Amino acid sequence: MTKSILRIKNGNVELMNMSAQRIKTYYSKGDAVRADWFEEDKGSVQVHLKNGKVLIINSSCQVIRIFN
Repeated sequence: MTKSILRIKNGNVELMNMSAQRIKTYYSKGDAVRADWFEEDKGSVQVHLKNGKVLIINSSCQVIRIFN
């Protein structure tokens, strides 16, 4: 995967390239407070929500695991 940045904007998790162009939106329900790479080489992301849940989202933007 090329160099890219995860950004939270209005509670949504977006993947940005180094030119600040949005590549994709991983999460769009508007209640994310933190996003980190889970497995950066595979493109999966860990998203923390306001209610305390943690979602693991794969590179196809599908939730594959939920932690309470």
